[in-house]
Amino acid sequence: MNLKLIVKNLSENDKIVYKNAVEAFAIKGFALVVSLFTMPVYMRYFSDNEILGVWFTVLSVLAWILNFDLGIGNGLRNKLSMALAKNDIKAAKEYISSAYWMIGMIVLLLWLVGSILIPLCSWNSFFNISIEVISPEDLSKVVQYAFLGIMLQFFLRLISSIIYALQKSAINNMLALVTSVSQLAFALIAPCQTPVENLKMFSIAYIFCVNVPLFAATIWVFKKWLYRCVPSVRFFSIEKAKSVLSLGGIFFVCQILYMIIANTNEFFITQYTGPQNVVIYQAYNKIFTLGSTLYMLALTPIWSAVSKAIAENNYNWLRKISSNISKMSFLAMAVEFMLIPFLQILMNIWLGDGIITVDYRYAACFALYGSAMIYQSGVSTITNGTGRMRIQAICYGVGVVVKFIIIDIGVLITGSWVIVVLANAVVLVPYCVIQQISLNKFMKQKN
Repeated sequence: MNLKLIVKNLSENDKIVYKNAVEAFAIKGFALVVSLFTMPVYMRYFSDNEILGVWFTVLSVLAWILNFDLGIGNGLRNKLSMALAKNDIKAAKEYISSAYWMIGMIVLLLWLVGSILIPLCSWNSFFNISIEVISPEDLSKVVQYAFLGIMLQFFLRLISSIIYALQKSAINNMLALVTSVSQLAFALIAPCQTPVENLKMFSIAYIFCVNVPLFAATIWVFKKWLYRCVPSVRFFSIEKAKSVLSLGGIFFVCQILYMIIANTNEFFITQYTGPQNVVIYQAYNKIFTLGSTLYMLALTPIWSAVSKAIAENNYNWLRKISSNISKMSFLAMAVEFMLIPFLQILMNIWLGDGIITVDYRYAACFALYGSAMIYQSGVSTITNGTGRMRIQAICYGVGVVVKFIIIDIGVLITGSWVIVVLANAVVLVPYCVIQQISLNKFMKQKN
């Protein structure tokens, strides 16, 4: 099979998607190797599963803040993709400048509110951890350090949306890789003290590990590709701001609802069963998300390519890529369940014999959840590129309510934290079915 000939015969959109996917897989291959070392190194560095569980939960909770951008990042991604497809440099600069101005105002407001409220909160109660394990003063400092890192990330990560609009998604994967490697390196070389002191040091290191790569990428992108679109207050446009927000508004609603469904697992597990179980959750989750991470990686460049195709009225390509994604989804879902028989062997190789004893009922729940995430990612990639988000918002809204009910009743009856994982699968499956039907109907209407 002549690979060069195949690539030559691809359409322009296919070539962009193919190039980004190949580059991303090359980067992610190394990232997966890094991720295999991360968990055991963290367990050794923190030396206390309760403290490590608290760190995972602190990051999970504060990362919720990243969703409160009013959908500006995703709105910019779609609008900038269309402006660049039309080579409208003035519009592109106005979209970028307006987005940065709005994000800056949000960060300033959140920073002021957070600086006042964080020292006043009882974080030991919130994270369900005894003051004998970590003092309120130390935990408050950890939260403040992590909050600073998240605030800087909130502003700087807008470059990720711009990179996606440029259809250079492999760069974002490289940024994530650099962040993971730097955190792993710190855990390996930092002097070990008490678990609490290690936690404080790691929370400070987090600020730099996450934000230095984003800052460097911002300078690089505007110097190399968008030197005519450097954000400027003079190019702030009310019209462009409204345009980004009008499209971003529905993205924002979906972001918040999806965050509650998918990014609150650590919080619920901590609240209902204790932070020590978050470490066990992470062990299962990291293995079952390896396959889905690779799959979602392949989908990354497609979102902006869909927006570009719609701007060019290229619906034949859209129908073809949608069909291919559906086939890939079912294949990736099969891989999730194929992992189950080998899970204990994988755990032993990865973390060491006897560290985690696999419960195959838990494994089945994670495989089901991973499968739902895979199909959700595929159908949402196309949907987000089209900007037709109404069904997604409704299904996610209902899903949030159903998740709360399942967790509250399920954990009370079973006493098991895995109910949180099962709840996610239950609420995502109906969305996948309904959204796929709607998407098929939309594409049939575009002849």
